[in-house]
Amino acid sequence: MRRFVRSAGYARARLVSGAFFVVFGLAIAVRTAAIAGFSSAALPAYVLGAAMVALGGLRFRDYFAARSGP
Repeated sequence: MRRFVRSAGYARARLVSGAFFVVFGLAIAVRTAAIAGFSSAALPAYVLGAAMVALGGLRFRDYFAARSGP
Protein backbone atom coordinates (compact mmCIF):
# COMPACT_ATOMS: atom_id res chain seq x y z
CA MET A 1 0.00 0.00 0.00
CA ARG A 2 2.78 2.44 0.82
CA ARG A 3 4.37 2.01 -2.58
CA PHE A 4 1.05 2.82 -4.26
CA VAL A 5 0.49 5.92 -2.13
CA ARG A 6 3.98 7.18 -3.02
CA SER A 7 3.55 6.54 -6.75
CA ALA A 8 3.38 9.28 -9.36
CA GLY A 9 0.00 8.04 -10.61
CA TYR A 10 -1.56 8.40 -7.18
CA ALA A 11 -0.12 11.90 -6.85
CA ARG A 12 -1.61 12.88 -10.22
CA ALA A 13 -4.99 11.44 -9.23
CA ARG A 14 -4.92 13.56 -6.08
CA LEU A 15 -3.99 16.60 -8.19
CA VAL A 16 -6.97 16.04 -10.49
CA SER A 17 -9.35 15.53 -7.57
CA GLY A 18 -7.91 18.67 -5.95
CA ALA A 19 -8.61 20.63 -9.12
CA PHE A 20 -12.20 19.38 -9.07
CA PHE A 21 -12.57 20.42 -5.43
CA VAL A 22 -11.34 23.94 -6.25
CA VAL A 23 -13.60 24.28 -9.28
CA PHE A 24 -16.68 22.98 -7.46
CA GLY A 25 -15.96 25.09 -4.38
CA LEU A 26 -15.68 28.23 -6.47
CA ALA A 27 -18.84 27.28 -8.37
CA ILE A 28 -20.74 26.87 -5.10
CA ALA A 29 -19.56 30.24 -3.83
CA VAL A 30 -20.26 32.11 -7.08
CA ARG A 31 -23.65 30.52 -7.60
CA THR A 32 -24.66 31.25 -4.02
CA ALA A 33 -23.54 34.86 -4.40
CA ALA A 34 -25.57 35.19 -7.60
CA ILE A 35 -28.73 33.66 -6.15
CA ALA A 36 -28.79 34.49 -2.44
CA GLY A 37 -26.37 37.38 -2.21
CA PHE A 38 -24.39 38.03 0.93
CA SER A 39 -26.95 37.13 3.57
CA SER A 40 -26.53 35.15 6.75
CA ALA A 41 -28.81 32.44 5.37
CA ALA A 42 -26.21 31.71 2.68
CA LEU A 43 -23.34 31.37 5.16
CA PRO A 44 -23.29 27.53 5.17
CA ALA A 45 -22.90 27.49 1.39
CA TYR A 46 -19.98 29.93 1.59
CA VAL A 47 -18.34 27.83 4.31
CA LEU A 48 -18.76 24.70 2.16
CA GLY A 49 -17.27 26.45 -0.86
CA ALA A 50 -14.32 27.73 1.16
CA ALA A 51 -13.74 24.29 2.68
CA MET A 52 -13.69 22.68 -0.74
CA VAL A 53 -11.23 25.25 -2.08
CA ALA A 54 -9.02 24.69 0.98
CA LEU A 55 -9.15 20.91 0.48
CA GLY A 56 -8.16 21.37 -3.15
CA GLY A 57 -5.27 23.59 -2.06
CA LEU A 58 -4.06 20.91 0.33
CA ARG A 59 -4.16 18.35 -2.45
CA PHE A 60 -2.11 20.68 -4.67
CA ARG A 61 0.41 21.04 -1.85
CA ASP A 62 0.60 17.27 -1.44
CA TYR A 63 1.15 16.82 -5.17
CA PHE A 64 4.01 19.30 -5.29
CA ALA A 65 5.55 17.78 -2.16
CA ALA A 66 5.40 14.29 -3.68
CA ARG A 67 6.80 15.56 -6.94
CA SER A 68 9.81 17.18 -5.32
CA GLY A 69 10.68 13.95 -3.50
CA PRO A 70 11.62 13.17 0.10
